[in-house]
Amino acid sequence: MNKLFKDLSLIAAIAFLAVACAPQVVDIARAAPAEVGYQATLGKSLSDKNVAAFISSNNCAPSGPFQLCQGAGVALWTDADQVVKTAYLYVREADGFLSYKGALPVGLARNDTMADVEEQLGQPKVEHAPQAGWQLGLPDEGGSPDHIHYWATYKRFGLTVIYNSPSANDKNATIHAILVNR
Repeated sequence: MNKLFKDLSLIAAIAFLAVACAPQVVDIARAAPAEVGYQATLGKSLSDKNVAAFISSNNCAPSGPFQLCQGAGVALWTDADQVVKTAYLYVREADGFLSYKGALPVGLARNDTMADVEEQLGQPKVEHAPQAGWQLGLPDEGGSPDHIHYWATYKRFGLTVIYNSPSANDKNATIHAILVNR
């Protein structure tokens, strides 16, 4: 019994010393600075610390009024005062841009069709009466300026959804890109 007690005491002492003398582990998730998303850039100057952090962490390259962040699948458009007004999110790889990997605005998904988007952005037919049904979220404006993609602008959400079809009637068209405006 005495030998068992000595063995257990020795194991406990070694365990205590190992814990007490081990270097402290730093919680990397809390110690590392939070990643800055495109949302933090909207409405801010290029000289803002969040905008500068986004640009540097995504290896963005200036091109006229744009900051092209090809590896992140994002292009930022600035006005004459160098304030970020629009983020262009490439949902699919295109024009040398990888696809944007972050969460899409207003709960949209990468594989959503035009019909899905209109349902997602809809509203009750009668406010305070959900049993009355759902009204599709038709865009405030739409067009096909490049004759390749249909652009549906939802002013109330501050975004434009660009589809992979030039037709406003192609409800199976999928999202090509999303413009988020400030």
